Amino acid sequence: MVQGAEVVRALLTAIATLEDLVQDGPESHSALSTLEGIAHELSRMDTAERRRFNEALEQIAAEEPARAGWVRGIPDALGLDGC
Repeated sequence: MVQGAEVVRALLTAIATLEDLVQDGPESHSALSTLEGIAHELSRMDTAERRRFNEALEQIAAEEPARAGWVRGIPDALGLDGC
């Protein structure tokens, strides 16, 4: 298992919930602000951290084929260019 995959899996759960709230919930503004905050914090990763993050995403995508495309699309969805 990739080191930190559990943390990334937990983060994906939070992101999925927030995405649902942005689309359907009365708290859409708050959810969007939280997603932007997550994106900002992740954008501060250095090269090694980005590599480990991507490795964890790939591991999770391989383990969860039903949502592999969504998992692999997280860096782009959060605006993490070059992640």
